[in-house]
This record gives sequence, C-alpha cells and structure tokens, in this order.
Amino acid sequence: MIPPGYPAEARPSMARPLWSLAGPTLSALLAAGLLTAPIGPLVSAITRDLDLSTASMTATVVAQYVVALVALVALGYLLGRRWPTAIALPALALLIIGSVVSAFTPGAAVLAVGRVIVGLGAGTVAGVALALSSQLVRWRSRARLALGLALGAALLLGPVASGLLAQALSWRTVFLVDVLVATVALVSTIASGIAMWVLRPSRPNQPATPAATTPRPGATWVGGPGR
Repeated sequence: MIPPGYPAEARPSMARPLWSLAGPTLSALLAAGLLTAPIGPLVSAITRDLDLSTASMTATVVAQYVVALVALVALGYLLGRRWPTAIALPALALLIIGSVVSAFTPGAAVLAVGRVIVGLGAGTVAGVALALSSQLVRWRSRARLALGLALGAALLLGPVASGLLAQALSWRTVFLVDVLVATVALVSTIASGIAMWVLRPSRPNQPATPAATTPRPGATWVGGPGR
C-alpha cells in the first residue's frame, strides 16, 4: 500500500512473477526463429514451388518480415509495460493469421502479405517479452540473460528446424508448425493474464469522510443563522 502523499516518481515499479513471461517469451523465440528460417532449404523449396527468383524470394519472405518486425518492437515494448496481455493477444492473433496465409499461399503476392502480418505480430510480442523481463524485480537480470541466450539459440536453430521440416514434409508445414507454436503461446498468455487478474492486490479502502460536527445547543455557526 502506498501512503497518501507518496511521491509518484518514487513509487515502486510494477512487479510480475516469473511465470507471467512464459507466453510472450515463447512468442519472442518464435519471432527470432522466423527471422532466420528462410536461410537454407526452406528458401529453395519455396522458390522452386512458386517459381520465384532469388531476388523476389528475398524481397517477399525476408525483407517484408524484417521491416514489419522492426517497426513494432518499440511500440510493443512501450505498451507492453502497462498492458502486456492486452497487447500480446492481438499480436499473437496476427502471427497466427499471417502464418496460415503463408502456409496456404497460392503465389508470391499473398505470401508477401502473410509475411507482413506475421512480422507485425512478431515484432509486437517480442517487445512485450522484453518489457515483461524488466518487471521481474528479483529475477530481472537472470531473466534478461536467459531471454538473450534463448533468442540467440532460436536464431541459430531457425534455419535448421525449418530446413528439416521442409525436406521431410513440405515448406508449407513449416508455417503450420508456426501456427501450432503461436497457439500454445496464445493459450499460455491468456492463462497467465487470468492468473494475474485473479491474484492482483485489491485496492486499499478509502478513508471514511469525517462526519459533520453537530453544534452544541445554543451554539451558533459562523456565518449561520445565529450571526
């Protein structure tokens, strides 16, 4: 409870439990993996299937995603500090929709649209994850270190995982797996948001308004009828 008159700038920052980071962190790892996934066999499979040149493939799959992701990381961070669940949920919905569009695309134009949608969602939810990692108080330094290492691993594993899936099944399967991972992150984010809402501290009761003093018999109010 913050005493009345406590300076606003000196109030402690909002603290969140470690488990509240699960959904956004999984989303951020997916966003990092999607960034490097086009490197390797995935690009070759899409280029061959959709009859695209290397330049067209780079502009369609890589550049569109990178621009959209970078554009919304800062906004996701700023808004995610205050409303992490409310910002992460629509971002994950965009990520899922964009992955579905990419998986069932009939050509390069639709694929480009799907990658933009995925990038917007990925950039926003990555910003939310970074914002939450700064609100863990006791675990802040460890969480940031773990998140950084995990993002680095996701960047390295993105081409490997996508290449294996593309060769074993098809390149469209890669985007369907993205849908599955994003759905798990969405459910986890909803669960943590509900838990945070249930466990939130109740607001302190406002002090009761002092009752009006009843004048003594025969006493007069200043400025009242007896004046």
